[in-house]
Amino acid sequence: MAALVAGPALAQDDMVFDDSIVGRCVQAAADAGAAEACIGKAADDCMTRNPGGESTYGMNFCIGQEAAVWDGLLNAEYQRVMASDKEIDAQTKADGYGAPELAPALKAMQRAWIAYRDTTCTYEASQWGGGTGAGPAYAGCMMRLTAMQTLYLRDTGPL
Repeated sequence: MAALVAGPALAQDDMVFDDSIVGRCVQAAADAGAAEACIGKAADDCMTRNPGGESTYGMNFCIGQEAAVWDGLLNAEYQRVMASDKEIDAQTKADGYGAPELAPALKAMQRAWIAYRDTTCTYEASQWGGGTGAGPAYAGCMMRLTAMQTLYLRDTGPL
C-alpha cells in the first residue's frame, strides 16, 4: 500500500488580506470613473503579498475576499438608497403626487441585477471548460460586477 505525502499546502489562515484597501481607495476617488480603478486592488495586493497568492487557491481566496468586501459595501449602499427612496415615496404620497414609487422599482432592479450577475459569472466561468481557471474567473466576475453595482448605487441613488 502506497502512502501519499502532500507538499506544504496553503491554508486560508496563512493568507493575508487587507480589506481596508477597497474602502480607502473608494473614499479617495472623486467619482465613479475614478472609483472603478479600485476594483481588484485589494485582490492584487493579496496575490502579490502572499506566497502562493497567484496559485488557483490563492487567486480564489484573494478575489473572493475582495468580492466579500464589495458585497458588504453593496448591501450598505442598497440599504441607504432604499431608506431614502421610502422617505421620498412617503413624501410624494403625502403631497398627493401620483409619481411611480421608487422603493419597489429599486427592489425589482436589484433582483434583476442579481440574476444578471449570477448568469453572467456562470457564463464567464464556463468558458474555462471545467478547468482550474473557472474558479478565479467566476470569483473575478462576481467581484467586478458587485463592485460596479456598488458604485452605481453610490453615485445614482439619492444622497
